[in-house]
Amino acid sequence: MSLRSVREVFVAGAVVIGVVACGSGSSTAKSPTSSTAKPGATTSTSASPGVTAWADVTTELKSRAPGPFAKGPDAVAEDLAAAWRGGDTSEVGQISVVTVRTGEPLVVVLRETGGADATVASTDVEITLEGGDQGWAVISARAQKTCAGSADPADPTRCA
Repeated sequence: MSLRSVREVFVAGAVVIGVVACGSGSSTAKSPTSSTAKPGATTSTSASPGVTAWADVTTELKSRAPGPFAKGPDAVAEDLAAAWRGGDTSEVGQISVVTVRTGEPLVVVLRETGGADATVASTDVEITLEGGDQGWAVISARAQKTCAGSADPADPTRCA
């Protein structure tokens, strides 16, 4: 194989790796690498320096939405958006429901944009709920920020 052929194979391989590393560019919700979130644990699933690692926010969400939701999945998603928004609207931006994945478990993804922290472009909150006799109960929640700049190297769950 000539040096030129080796160089062409190397460049082609680098392009493929670059495309895979950058992802598809799709605007759909990001999928977690694992389906379980343990309280206090973080999972580093960052695809780029501008996206933080996932941070567990189960305790925070359960304090805002302590009981089960005896409603359909779309109504549950809207109630969770209102609960995440909380009482102090001056510190939160626009919150929208991005995805509602029905079935067992129910997974709701919220997105907050325009918050008070200028280093954060948006925050995705993935909430997993389990169905029961009294309705849907939160079993885990995690948040991942898309940074206006880059993630903080000292704390990969924060934007720098």
